[in-house]
Amino acid sequence: MLDKLFLFFRFLFCLVGAAALLYTFSYPDTLLPPNPILEDTAEFTLYKLKPVIWVLPILFMELVAGCGPKRNLVWFGALFTVLVVALVAYPVLAAQWPEYVSPTFSYQGGMLATGLAHYVAFLGVTFVFRKVLLSYMFPPEELQEQMEVGFVSATALDPANARTLKEIAADARSVKHQFQFRPGNARMALRWRLIMRRMLLKSRLANTCAAAGMVALALWFLCYPQPTAEEALQRDMSRMFEHRINAKGQPLATTAAVHAAARVMKHISDYEALAGMTREEAEAWLGMDKVPEGYRAWLRDERPIKLASTNSIHENRTRFLTVTNGRQICVLYIRTNEADESIVVSELQDAGWDAEADETRRRISNDWGALYR
Repeated sequence: MLDKLFLFFRFLFCLVGAAALLYTFSYPDTLLPPNPILEDTAEFTLYKLKPVIWVLPILFMELVAGCGPKRNLVWFGALFTVLVVALVAYPVLAAQWPEYVSPTFSYQGGMLATGLAHYVAFLGVTFVFRKVLLSYMFPPEELQEQMEVGFVSATALDPANARTLKEIAADARSVKHQFQFRPGNARMALRWRLIMRRMLLKSRLANTCAAAGMVALALWFLCYPQPTAEEALQRDMSRMFEHRINAKGQPLATTAAVHAAARVMKHISDYEALAGMTREEAEAWLGMDKVPEGYRAWLRDERPIKLASTNSIHENRTRFLTVTNGRQICVLYIRTNEADESIVVSELQDAGWDAEADETRRRISNDWGALYR
């Protein structure tokens, strides 16, 4: 009983390590956010280990799996369990919260899509290493005994000890075989046949269930309904106004709302969806009439602000819509016609997602500003 309980806890801890491995593959920037100051320093910091931070959960899993018997069962059981959960969650996240599956901005990491690919690659490598190479180099005791059954020492094969056929025939030992078939043996043979048939049926049932499970998982992953471009836009437009009130009484967008706002603003910027509209028409198109008046005032504040990703060189553009959660911010800027009546151009500007990317874009903005002074 204690052995089974210990095995369960080893599997549980190894499962945590496998989940941490997938997380480090998918979202390393959440563990060590990009910081240009620390990353460019010559001194050794934790950021130097960021490219290989995924090794830490592997070492933890090796330690847990090696603390007792059935190491491969614990190791691969945890890895495959996390893989199945990730494959089940993947299409749901892609349909409802795509920011967890693919990057919202081009400078971000690959998210779960890239992390899952790395995870599957690691699973394949560790399977070959543990089940093929290690099994060949260090075979189990049962396999060693089977290999030693037909083992013949080198002294027995020495030509000096060879015998002729006549000598072998003269030294042959006669073995008297006795075959005893009694009425009870037939009954026992029938019992063994039933046992073997039952074992064969169980094996076939287990294989059928495993195959059915893999087919069902593949169908779930491939056939889960995904929203169309229009449906995804409507989903994001309804989510981008979700907010909460912080301790200071300020309304701040949720993290999901900021991601949704970034996708909506990118769509507006790429397709000029607001071109030709007045401010009132653009607000109606965005559905801002459903937003509480207090929060709507925060969203529509047109006063200039300073962003970490740009320099204030675009004096001729107006801040039209601002969505922020206090750390990450998305701003939709507009340019209007000479009469300031209708929108001509819309632009998305973001900041606070990646300090290194913000610093790079700010430098480019300064270079452009110096060029046109």
